[in-house]
Amino acid sequence: MSLEALLQKLHRINGLVRKPALRGVIGGLVMVLSFGYLGYVLARHWSELVTYDWQIDYNQAALAFIYYSVALAFAVLGWSLIMGRLTQVTNPSKHLKYYAYTNLLRRLPAPLLHLFGRVYFYEQEGVTKSLMVTISLLEWILIILSGVVIYLLTLPFLPLPPIWRSPWVPLGILVVCVLLIHPRTIQTVLRLLGRGELPVSFEYGDLLLWLIIYSLVWIGGGLVLYVAINSLYPLSLAHLPAVVGIWVLSGLIPTLILVTPVGLGLKELTLSVLLGYLMPSPLAVIVALLMRVGLTLFEIVWGIVALRL
Repeated sequence: MSLEALLQKLHRINGLVRKPALRGVIGGLVMVLSFGYLGYVLARHWSELVTYDWQIDYNQAALAFIYYSVALAFAVLGWSLIMGRLTQVTNPSKHLKYYAYTNLLRRLPAPLLHLFGRVYFYEQEGVTKSLMVTISLLEWILIILSGVVIYLLTLPFLPLPPIWRSPWVPLGILVVCVLLIHPRTIQTVLRLLGRGELPVSFEYGDLLLWLIIYSLVWIGGGLVLYVAINSLYPLSLAHLPAVVGIWVLSGLIPTLILVTPVGLGLKELTLSVLLGYLMPSPLAVIVALLMRVGLTLFEIVWGIVALRL
């Protein structure tokens, strides 16, 4: 099969998966199965949860908000640099305002609402709809690639089956990433997704800088998860790399699939299963569910702050 034929076939598959009806069915099924499993774990260990000595460390909870704010700052910085490079919008306060607003839309039970929000806000700044969609796809690619980098760094610490500890797995992923981290490759991927060429170009140095920044966003999210765990259950600092890796893996899976808003249920399922290797399973489920609630509250706080910008 020629490369052109392969690209055309992948494009047809991409068009099929993006159909709203199919996405809705797959997303609903994933959500039901994920929360069904979480409910089963809680029901099975209900007696343990009732008798558990619940002592919440509010200092750790406050620290979680600080780490979240730092991670958000890096996310806004990355977004601002991309927008500043590819558009004429360079006001940092506007990027923070629009990013905080559209972040809240990710929590609503409908896919890609944050993208519609971005299009609406940035159209008022003179950015066309097609360019906004293309830049959002570029950000999606950067999030995935930076997540893979952090995953590889934390792989030796992760509680994964032996096959995932084989040196050939990270080596293969690393080779793929090296091939992808190039402006021409990114342009090809964007064309494959049906968005055409970017009206302005970016250099290899731009990609590396953006990847470093989004890698720091992933690490910040892992720190939020680590202190969230310690607010309920003491976990030694030696487990921090594993927690960061678990956070990245739980985020990459729904990000890659893109069938439900913020991986509704899928992220919690991955978190609870992997955290179950580091702490009691029922507590892992509680932490996974509390992370969703906590992050939503943090986003609301920053959304309120953005109102005054």
